Amino acid sequence: MSATIKTDGSEITVEPATNRYSLDAQTRIALLRGITDFLDSDEEDGRPLTPAEMRLASLTTPAVLEKAAIFSDAAPTVATGIVSPSQLRDTISYELAYDGVIDELIAAARRGRLKILRRKLKVSRNVRVLYRMAKGYVTSDAGDSMRTHLEEMKRTLVRPRRKKVAAPPEEEAAIVRK
Repeated sequence: MSATIKTDGSEITVEPATNRYSLDAQTRIALLRGITDFLDSDEEDGRPLTPAEMRLASLTTPAVLEKAAIFSDAAPTVATGIVSPSQLRDTISYELAYDGVIDELIAAARRGRLKILRRKLKVSRNVRVLYRMAKGYVTSDAGDSMRTHLEEMKRTLVRPRRKKVAAPPEEEAAIVRK
């Protein structure tokens, strides 16, 4: 049972589901990839941005770009060959328009994560109740055969304790003699 999704002239075939939610999830993933195709098509020079380049671009606000455009308009002989005011204003428009798209994607991801956690919380509480009941059950004669299952459940429920980070040994102060 596979599904075919059409997005902007391309077709995406989704593979058969492994559980009852997989087909729906794969369909939604394909739709999101179709929506976000514009993000991947913007690699002009074909190489990924370095962390320093990302930091530089992130720290440059639209206000700085607008002030640079105003300066370029006022002193065109200085800005000639470096950057054009129209290019600066186009970049400002692009950021203002698509920043909202990115914000919505982040909000949708957060809402999706919370929906998963809400559903998981209900059964997590029930599993802990079941564990407490099972501890009492294995103490009876009928529950002897379930002891190994309880131990496995205990190992998966209890997180290992965090080890304290040992403080590095302090070096003795060097004595300087003249």
